[in-house]
Amino acid sequence: MDRDRDRDRDRGRGGGRPSAPAPGQLLDRVRQLRAKAAQDVYDVTAWDQAWDELKLLPMTDESRAIYEELVSAFPTKADVWCKYAELELAAGNLAGLKVVFQRCLMSVPSLELWSLYMKFIRRSNKSKGSESVVEVRNALDFTLDVVGQDINSGPFWQDAIQLLQQAKPGSPEFAALFPQAVAGQEDQARMAAVRRVYQRAVTVPHHHLDGLWRDYQRFENDGPSKQFAKKVLDEWSPRYQSAKAVYRERRKRAAALSYALWPLPAGKGGLLQEQQAQLWREYLVYERTNPQGLEPAVLQSRVSLAFDQALICFLHFPEFWLEFAEWHVACGRPEAASSTLTKGQAALPQCLQLRFLAADMHERTGRPEQAVAIYEGLAINLEQQTAVSRGSLPASEVGPLLPLSAEQGELVWTQYIQLLRRVEGDFHSRKLFLRARKWQQALPSTDYGCWRLYSDAALLEWRRGRDAAAARNVFEKGLEDPRIFREPHYIMAYLDLLCGLGDVDNARALLARVLADEANARCVALWQRYLAFEGTAGDLASVLEVERRALAALKGEEADQLRAALPLIRRDFNLLRSPTDLRRLLGLPAGTSSESVGGPGGPPGSSIRPPSAYTNPAGASGGQEPQPLKQLPPQLGLFINSLPPPQAVEGIVPDVDQVIEALLTMDLTAGTVLQVCLDLESGKTLAAMSQPQGPPPPMDQPPYPHSHQPPHHPMQEPPPHYGRSEPAGPPYGGPPGPYGYGPGSPRGYHGPGEPYGDGGPMPPDDYGKRRFQYGYDHNEGDEEDGYDNGYGGGRDLYHQRLRRRMDQ
Repeated sequence: MDRDRDRDRDRGRGGGRPSAPAPGQLLDRVRQLRAKAAQDVYDVTAWDQAWDELKLLPMTDESRAIYEELVSAFPTKADVWCKYAELELAAGNLAGLKVVFQRCLMSVPSLELWSLYMKFIRRSNKSKGSESVVEVRNALDFTLDVVGQDINSGPFWQDAIQLLQQAKPGSPEFAALFPQAVAGQEDQARMAAVRRVYQRAVTVPHHHLDGLWRDYQRFENDGPSKQFAKKVLDEWSPRYQSAKAVYRERRKRAAALSYALWPLPAGKGGLLQEQQAQLWREYLVYERTNPQGLEPAVLQSRVSLAFDQALICFLHFPEFWLEFAEWHVACGRPEAASSTLTKGQAALPQCLQLRFLAADMHERTGRPEQAVAIYEGLAINLEQQTAVSRGSLPASEVGPLLPLSAEQGELVWTQYIQLLRRVEGDFHSRKLFLRARKWQQALPSTDYGCWRLYSDAALLEWRRGRDAAAARNVFEKGLEDPRIFREPHYIMAYLDLLCGLGDVDNARALLARVLADEANARCVALWQRYLAFEGTAGDLASVLEVERRALAALKGEEADQLRAALPLIRRDFNLLRSPTDLRRLLGLPAGTSSESVGGPGGPPGSSIRPPSAYTNPAGASGGQEPQPLKQLPPQLGLFINSLPPPQAVEGIVPDVDQVIEALLTMDLTAGTVLQVCLDLESGKTLAAMSQPQGPPPPMDQPPYPHSHQPPHHPMQEPPPHYGRSEPAGPPYGGPPGPYGYGPGSPRGYHGPGEPYGDGGPMPPDDYGKRRFQYGYDHNEGDEEDGYDNGYGGGRDLYHQRLRRRMDQ
């Protein structure tokens, strides 16, 4: 560990700090960052700095405590778990390493983590003799079942085949691997087992696909029957070709995906987060289309793995959880959907949609009692939260509570009441409404009044039970609360019910009673509804009387707003047309924005100006046709669409054409943008990136993909990348192109000793030699046929890093 720490320090890890930080100070800083994150304040730069400093520390009790703080705050940060497991393995703490794997292996499907798991299995079973090969084989089978559909899973398929081939007939290891082999037919038993693994491997679109297919052809042709070999290869060749065709498209989509982002809520993850989220969404859509025509079980494994890997970085994005669950439901797997939603609730406890969807799923599958249990838990939480805030219940007696706002509580109660009406009947839903009303009345008078609780309950009584008296009673109970009495939407909901019942007298009395209140009398919307009501239920004299009262009650802007809307209301008392349509039909000029706001019949958002309102009318009046923009890169289009309109900018407005021309001359390829974002989020500044330092890089190091990145000295290692745990290793994911290509494992080669062995990392010089020895060419283009550099010469950055870790 001292050697590794000195190597990292000499190569400028952790921002060039000369020595490792004090563990106690770093632990305090990490705890402070966790406290800030609990307050919805995420400092990505500070987390990056703490993580870079932590990687310099050896494994001690203090550094272990820091790792625990990190994985508690970010339970799916793949490289943190990898480094944690790697240090436990290097320290020989196999018991602690086993606990680490139990906590993270299934929830963080990082192939680097699974390679460390295989190394742990091999080391922990060294002394078991022939039983060790069985444990290793079982672990490899388990690994392939979980991550065997990954595009970087080729090394695991390779090692599973080699494990079966290296056992000698008659040895204890062979007997343990093939217990059903009959004496004299050992080779046939082994060939059958190896054939099954080959046939699974050549149908997965991964980076080792071509090399494994060539080896499979050789394996069958070297068998006892050439005729049988031809028959089997002819049968499996179309499946291999299908996998190869899918691999080309899959490699392009997976090349820019990152596994190294901090799992932060939406909008908290810096420049790269939204771009990566969109790339992952597109990749998930692609996998769900089943381009390879897989069987349902295999498709489920592949799509589930893709979702699990997307959730590594987007754990706090509820749409990923919802899409995952809905995909399970669409495929007829309600149990898997329920399990997904349970995990999503643990990750996002405040996302009510996940809880509601889980309750809907239980109800749909004939388990309404479990749906009731979900809502009951939320209701108890609301009651205890209110009691604690009022001081009637000590916080120590209830434990941690889920903080919910009054509006969220209102939604919970209304959904719960509707559920009970469906599954248990009127009595239980009415009893629950009384309980909810008690909770609402206990809220502070300054809080939101929860008027929808009364309105929804009343309308439920009328629409499901046709009980008009009960509906009226509920509405009247709501009017007893001053906050609800002054809520225009609640008044109009009650008015709609009375009008629907044909109770004109009580409807008119309701409006008169409400508008007698000084606060309600200043509400333009209520007067408009009063006018509309009298226009349909009364006569013109009553309409004019309401107009007179309204204009007397309203002052200033409110009076002007109503006065502008009066001519339109008189022509459409049912409010079925928007103000714009009425003006067009009546032959009136288009109204101003202030006039269009007051029309209660207008659609939602009618007061918002359309995009055409932001255009400059001077160009149209000048008789010049607008010139179409050039084809923009996706990143530039996203940037332009996110800009505010010119009217929102104060000061000098730059010439748009010149700005676009300047942007079009920049290198905005996906790989360049990805790398620059990674560098910015890892703490580098634009000033540092624009200063040249030293001569150009040597030939064995591909050029940095962005022209602003300073070249490094030939005797130094390249600068560290975001999410990288080894100085010479590539970042998770990454752009295609010369920088993205690199070493694989050469054919039949696994590094010093056995795969996942205990040997130390190879010297960088030897590693550089291997890059050229086995087909790497940094001037090579991004060929359309994908992987074709020999066995293991994959071009994916993540595969390079994985293969290096496995070869150690």
